[in-house]
Amino acid sequence: MPIFAAPRSVRSSWLLRTALVGLAALALALQPGDALAKGKGKGKGKSKSGAKAKTSQVELTGNHSLDAVFKQLKTLDQAVTGAEHSRSSGKHNMTTAMGLPKDAKMTAVAKHLKVSGGGKVKVAVTDGVPQLKPSDALPEKLKAEIEAVNLALHDYTAAIKGVAHIPKESAKLVKKTKAFPDQIKKELKSNPLEAITVLKSLGAVKDNIKVAAQLPKRSVTVSKQLNADIKLIVTAFGGTWPPVPGKK
Repeated sequence: MPIFAAPRSVRSSWLLRTALVGLAALALALQPGDALAKGKGKGKGKSKSGAKAKTSQVELTGNHSLDAVFKQLKTLDQAVTGAEHSRSSGKHNMTTAMGLPKDAKMTAVAKHLKVSGGGKVKVAVTDGVPQLKPSDALPEKLKAEIEAVNLALHDYTAAIKGVAHIPKESAKLVKKTKAFPDQIKKELKSNPLEAITVLKSLGAVKDNIKVAAQLPKRSVTVSKQLNADIKLIVTAFGGTWPPVPGKK
């Protein structure tokens, strides 16, 4: 008995129904109080400070309207991931230069540097960037330590500025994602064959939404951590952080 392929209209109808079921699941996941909407649970966007990866976890879907949002999300995610990496690499460089254990806390870093400086190092804040300034000739090892600290302080302040706008911007993107189900449904009705792209991208869409939901907390967390690290170094040498406006 010959087997005939289903007519194109039948396949399109099946794809459309299947995609709409997936959209229903996505819409349910975006309801307030859901773990996905709050960014809870495991997800590709979840990243801890100290992560080595500097690349974004956001995936483009091939759908123009969705990717218009996800491209913005990717830029924000890269900024937060970069700030997390800056903190990790800065601490690594400082502890390595000082010969401290890799897991040494920033309090140990500040204490070591203060003792090694022996009153020969001061802190100055110029244009919002703190730097350690030696008042006398220093041993090569201490010079290397100060260079590592100054590089970290420079990168930390730049990272703080780089993520300052992200809580507000990412909140806007999360709001846009809530319109995705209705938006995609309209596109499917006008072009049922787009269901193939939608079906393939639903997993990426969910993961990207998790990244968006986690960005505000991630950016605030890394900013607080960077400020705390800077404060430990600056106050160890008699300075204040954040700097007092108008005071150099």
